[in-house]
This record gives sequence, structure tokens and C-alpha cells, in this order.
Amino acid sequence: MATFTKEELLKVAKLSLLKLDDKEIELFAGQLQTIIEYTEELANADIRNTQEPHLPFNVFREDKVVKFEADLLLDNAPDREDQYFVMPQIISQK
Repeated sequence: MATFTKEELLKVAKLSLLKLDDKEIELFAGQLQTIIEYTEELANADIRNTQEPHLPFNVFREDKVVKFEADLLLDNAPDREDQYFVMPQIISQK
């Protein structure tokens, strides 16, 4: 059985720039462990006698590849540099 440790939770929280207190760490570690256990149940489910669902796919239109000139798209951008959109920085490394 796979487990999700507090250390792994703290690593994910750090990478996500989240600050968790001890109560949140306990809560989220337990919730994530429950999710992992459930996905293991799903992975081990016997689906040999089941049929694929007949769901409609893309009922509105056919997918078409549409090519645009980069300059036409970039002309609408509030800021650009050469062939790239310029976006404000939202994540900083500490």
C-alpha cells in the first residue's frame, strides 16, 4: 500500500508556496492518504465484465486546426517582446 507522508506534504506545500500550520498538515496528510487508498482500490477493481460507456464526444462541432499569424495574436497583448507575451511575475524563488 502506498503512503503519503508528512514530509511529502511539506515538500508539495513548499513547491506550491503554501504555509501550513500543524493542524492543516495533519488534516491534509490524512485526506491525501485517503485519496491514495481510494485510487488503489480503483486500480484493483475488476472491470473485465463491464462495457465502455457510449458517451457523445464533441457534439457541438468538429475540431479544426486554425493557424494564425503570431503578430495578429500578439497585437492584442498588453505587452510583448518579439514573438512572446510579456506577463507579470507571479512566483518568486526565496
